[in-house]
Amino acid sequence: MHQVILTRLFVDLRIPILLNHLEKVGAMSLWKKLTINFLILILAVTGSDCLMAQRLNESSVGITIPTQQQLGLYDLERVWWGQATVDPHRDKIVHLSIDEINLYALSTAGIITAFNNETGKKLWATQLGRGNNIGYAPVSNSKYVYITVGTNLYAIDRLNGEIDWELQLPGSASTSPTVDEDAIYVGTLNGRMYAWDLKRLNELSNEGKLPAWRESAIRWTYQTGDTINTPAIVTNRTLLFASQDGSLYSVTLQDRQLAFQFETDAPISASLAEEGKSLFLASEDQNLYCLNLLNGIVRWRIRSSFPLVYPVSVLDKDVYLSSKKNGLFQLSAQTGQEHWWQPLGSRFISLSPTRVYATDEIGNLLVLSRTDGAVLSAVPLRKYQVKLMNEQTDRIFCSSESGIILCLKQKDLPFPIRFKNQDKYPILPDIAPEPAAKDVQSDAAANGDNTDN
Repeated sequence: MHQVILTRLFVDLRIPILLNHLEKVGAMSLWKKLTINFLILILAVTGSDCLMAQRLNESSVGITIPTQQQLGLYDLERVWWGQATVDPHRDKIVHLSIDEINLYALSTAGIITAFNNETGKKLWATQLGRGNNIGYAPVSNSKYVYITVGTNLYAIDRLNGEIDWELQLPGSASTSPTVDEDAIYVGTLNGRMYAWDLKRLNELSNEGKLPAWRESAIRWTYQTGDTINTPAIVTNRTLLFASQDGSLYSVTLQDRQLAFQFETDAPISASLAEEGKSLFLASEDQNLYCLNLLNGIVRWRIRSSFPLVYPVSVLDKDVYLSSKKNGLFQLSAQTGQEHWWQPLGSRFISLSPTRVYATDEIGNLLVLSRTDGAVLSAVPLRKYQVKLMNEQTDRIFCSSESGIILCLKQKDLPFPIRFKNQDKYPILPDIAPEPAAKDVQSDAAANGDNTDN
């Protein structure tokens, strides 16, 4: 800091005084003017670099990694922490997403960083585009990670982070895509849903025919009345997606035939959720609908006192309904009956057998009783602004805008508890238990062994 101040004082004060003095005595020959100007340039650049370094240091003030002792006060434990790749001059983390193996962090400059979500090992980091377009949360299937950035769709090798192909979309994406092993579905600002054939896209990429032949990879398109702001849900038979026109559409995967259309009285901005054969739809008309996934028949409906714009989470037969100003609700997924309401809760984050984790309005992590929603503690993680709504496991993932990522867990849970997609997780080998101590001693005595000798 002192170096910066002295440098700036010299550049701003001493150099002008020196120049005025030399001009008065007539000692300013051409070469002296050039030499002095060169010195001024060097000092100015040096001072600017020092000031920039100071600003960067100041921007990270207050970002501390909580210790195990600190987390233990809240019955939490740090599993791992890592640093995502960001451009510190103009970049910040905006999205976290998770699959069965990896955690992905996406920055405003289009840099995606992958970590192993159990160990925290940093796997790769890849730059997408020119870093000035809006990107949405990544999604993945068994081989690739897919990201929409502006009007481009990227397919990235899940193992090494290499871009396999890049597709220029016919319109700007308006949400994250939805993907299975055969197709990828992308909603756009103009309200059109595109179904792209992944096998055909890979063929065109290998033949060097993208983007010229991209139309041949379109299975079908479907036009809605307004922007599609939420990711679609794909089932074995249909694709379900909502629009700002207030309607939910269910179309067949193969030939886009309309299976059913469900209309609400306001735009649909919250992400859809499913469990079993039920679909959960939150609308800005203040209603939460539970529909039959196959035919759209209403199973139950509850009306709130506020527009529903936050994603709905459905885990272990419970529904978690979030709002920034009106609290967090736990409802029965079967009947819609309210179990509890926590007015301090703002957004659902994660779930364990005995706890519900949520944020409050100012960004603290709330630890709630799963039974009645009572606040057990509040963890001061306001500097970790990006918190993942984790519906896969019980782990808590959060990131600072500068890219410091934390993975936390309940203290007495050594292994992740998995709620969804159980068939997609790698099979872990069974580990034989170690022999009891008394058995080892008996064997040693029988063999004439003595550990003291």
